[in-house]
Amino acid sequence: MLAKLFGMVWSELDEVRRASEMIHHFPNADKHKVHSLLELPPLETHFRPAVVLLVGRLFNCFQERMVVLAAMVQFVFLGMRVHGQVDEGELGPDERNRLAVLIGDYYYCRFFALGASAGMTGFLRPLTEIVYRYTEKTVSRAPAAATPETVRESVRRETAALIAEACRMAGEVAGAQDDEREILYQLGVDLGMGYGLMERGMRSEGWRYLQAARGQLAELPAGTARNALDGLIAYLLNWPGQSVVEVQG
Repeated sequence: MLAKLFGMVWSELDEVRRASEMIHHFPNADKHKVHSLLELPPLETHFRPAVVLLVGRLFNCFQERMVVLAAMVQFVFLGMRVHGQVDEGELGPDERNRLAVLIGDYYYCRFFALGASAGMTGFLRPLTEIVYRYTEKTVSRAPAAATPETVRESVRRETAALIAEACRMAGEVAGAQDDEREILYQLGVDLGMGYGLMERGMRSEGWRYLQAARGQLAELPAGTARNALDGLIAYLLNWPGQSVVEVQG
């Protein structure tokens, strides 16, 4: 199914996947623990870099810089994802916690080094600020039961912020006009909120965000890339969801 959804950028996604693999960088690490930290559902594995690449195709951009940007966004996501698995209640030298910290740091360093080596330093600050805001909230949060508002805030911080910035930056690389970049940013907000809320069981609210994303997409250049993005939204609208929390709002 994913090969059909992302078929027009599948080869570039494979480049990002290969760049993200890291087992060979840690030959002495417990491979089971590393895999458990990086294990993702198939859609979650490809979602963010695919959106970056498809936004580039909206503007007929086939530059290698777009693949680099997709990898940068993926590294930031993986760093946040792995750091989010650190068990704050475990104060001892737990091996899984130690690996989570090291692997998360590794991906952040990879993102920064890749952007610097590709001459894309202008993108380092906005992506770093997303990491900063995510980390600040994660460190200061108090344990609490999930409520609709805490889930919304978590999705805004962990999913929508990165996807929105990724869409805007992809438009910049592709040469989109200022007004188009604003549309792309809002598209990313709505798509990220819709995807994140659907994933966490808040389907009716997620559905509204996804419909809003469709409206933003309709203002962007027509063609196969727009059709592919619309197909992704349609898939999410009919997606049963991987409910992490069931919240009644």
